Amino acid sequence: MRRPVVPWGGRGTEAATSDTEPTPGTDATYDTEPPSEWQHGTRNLHVYAAAGAAVLVAIFAAARGAGAWGTDSVGADRFYSILAVLMLLTAAFGATFWWPAGSGGRRRSPSPPSRTPRVRYVETAGRGGTEIGGRRPVFGLLLAMVLCGTFLSLGAAVEIVVGNEGLPLVALVLALVAGVCLTFLVEVALGRIRAGSLVLGPDGIRLRGWFVESYLPWVSVRGLRAVDRGFPEIWIEGHGSAAWARRRTSRVFPFERLPAEPRIEVDSRHLAVDPVQLYRFLEFYVEHPRHRRELGTPAAAERLAEGPPFTADDE
Repeated sequence: MRRPVVPWGGRGTEAATSDTEPTPGTDATYDTEPPSEWQHGTRNLHVYAAAGAAVLVAIFAAARGAGAWGTDSVGADRFYSILAVLMLLTAAFGATFWWPAGSGGRRRSPSPPSRTPRVRYVETAGRGGTEIGGRRPVFGLLLAMVLCGTFLSLGAAVEIVVGNEGLPLVALVLALVAGVCLTFLVEVALGRIRAGSLVLGPDGIRLRGWFVESYLPWVSVRGLRAVDRGFPEIWIEGHGSAAWARRRTSRVFPFERLPAEPRIEVDSRHLAVDPVQLYRFLEFYVEHPRHRRELGTPAAAERLAEGPPFTADDE
């Protein structure tokens, strides 16, 4: 069931729409507390259960395949060790992708961020931008899973065909799985599937997800929303007539959705930055249009690295 979406705190859509700076003397300090939508501290028990089950399968497969490589056995027994590696990678991916599960939960300001931001200067379409990089270890685990699955399914299919007469159905199914895995790897090699990033420039915001791209100019941004979908997510809302550009970078694997309305949905699990820190960072530039000119310069990277509270220099 979809959770309700409510603009955070007192700085709702109207405040973020303003093209002027806040009145001098008003409170411009952005605290380190998460938005109220994230403060209950989500726990994803199904993720823990799935990771635990994968570890148990890995232990079972490792025990069955411990002596397979030293024998002349033919068939699936030889691939128990590969299955064990695949299950361990699956458990590691789930734990890393969702860790920390409570990153959007309540935490006191002295606590360090859950992730160290990976930020750098990039140039896109002839303009500079401040790029917040994707979580490469997570994406690397995903690639390792797919690669391991390719070896497992393709190797098992070949050995079943060699050890049997005809073409068993299970060999066709395994070959199909291997084909899907190989297609995924080809898409990665062609750059259609990437680790992703979020680029903030003086002109607008660009999100490069794993399977989609989206862009909103600043003039079309009307506010932020903190959304709890079992993990912290940030919605950058655009006006109904926004100059919103979006596309799927991979048509074979439509695993990420594109919103029906002008909006950039930032999945905190994909980016190498603490979600609270990112929310406050985005909030600062939504509410301080004059400071957007520093995006794409060392000043913006330093501001993000220092962390909240973020304050306007002219206040």
